[in-house]
Amino acid sequence: MSGPAPAPAPAPAPPAGPVPFNCTVDRVRNLPNFTHEQLGDITAVLKSLARGTYPRFESVPTALNAYNCNWGSSTADEPWAYFHPVTTITPEEEKLKQRPVVQLDNRIQADLQKPWVSIRTGERFEEENERKLKSSAQYRFICFIHKHHIDMHRQTAQKSIFTISIWDREWDELTYHDAYHVDRPKRRREIQRFWRYVRAPGFIAAGEEAREKFMPRIRYRTVYHASERLADAMREIVPPRHTLWGVMAIAMEHMNEGADLQVSIVPDCVDYFGGCGRRLLPRLFAHLLWLCLDAKTDWGIERQRNFVRQFRISDRLRWMQIYVRHHLQWYSAWFYDEDDPVEEKGGEGEGEEGRGEREEVEEEVEGEGGEKGGEAEKEEGEKGEWDEWEEVEEAENDDGGRDEQGYPRDWMYELLNI
Repeated sequence: MSGPAPAPAPAPAPPAGPVPFNCTVDRVRNLPNFTHEQLGDITAVLKSLARGTYPRFESVPTALNAYNCNWGSSTADEPWAYFHPVTTITPEEEKLKQRPVVQLDNRIQADLQKPWVSIRTGERFEEENERKLKSSAQYRFICFIHKHHIDMHRQTAQKSIFTISIWDREWDELTYHDAYHVDRPKRRREIQRFWRYVRAPGFIAAGEEAREKFMPRIRYRTVYHASERLADAMREIVPPRHTLWGVMAIAMEHMNEGADLQVSIVPDCVDYFGGCGRRLLPRLFAHLLWLCLDAKTDWGIERQRNFVRQFRISDRLRWMQIYVRHHLQWYSAWFYDEDDPVEEKGGEGEGEEGRGEREEVEEEVEGEGGEKGGEAEKEEGEKGEWDEWEEVEEAENDDGGRDEQGYPRDWMYELLNI
């Protein structure tokens, strides 16, 4: 007689933490176990930010999603944002050959089915609702970056421009942001057609009735003049692809100000169009770099140094050098629970502090030229680009890659040129 049947293998634990990652390294702080492809995407974005070049656009959603990690769980004042892979928009003059598709991750679809605890009523911040908050939706924003085609008649060889649509659970509205001044009405018609015909299971219910209810909930935030003012000052066209930095800045504003009811009203200024405000791309750079070092617990100190060495910040990006150093100092203080060396609160460029800080950078940058040349026309990072240092022999130490000084990681400053 045969023995009893073997017990079935236990089902694998469902992925934990922010989508699309599986945060098995540390579930409390949401430290992800990066796949090869995910780490390659983040490396490509870090390189482009350090050099002032355009990132490979496919890698941007991964980097922005990673900003949810290493903070702990979604909280009342820091709800998460999810970024769908970039969608390519069919030009207005072309017929739709097939309906576009938005396929949300299953975890995002499940989160959309959970109740959203409102910010407006104050219910989200009441201590007695802490248990209710844990079982409610974690994501306030569902974001879709769009890639449009633009033809500027030999004024520039660039053919791509980027915009973003953000669904806000607080208002049940979709806000479309377009920060570029050329051909804006055309892109608005294109995005209207996209949302009218897109298939989005778990986001827009099937049927004409559901679609008719969805379309009036789209708001068009197109009162941006920074690109036009910049073109006037430069006496030349602003490359359309600069909008990729602007889209990333709009995304960062939403993630940094998740408890702000009016966060969809993004400031119309050059700092946001270029993403060079202190709490925008510099903060993203510092957070992603620190996240990678924290998540890769098996890296020795030599491998960490070789990883950081790739991201030496260009001397012509003085504002990036200053702000990244500030943020890295803040992360060090956070781990030691020291006084915060950098004030992380408040809107960018608002009040005396914001103006003074910007003036400090302008004074340091003044007189420091640096030819940009055609460098910004390049795309940074092919997939797997980080392989070049992956095989570096690791140093023998048991400190998890931290130096004698622990979490400050002061050795990073010299390698990053800050």
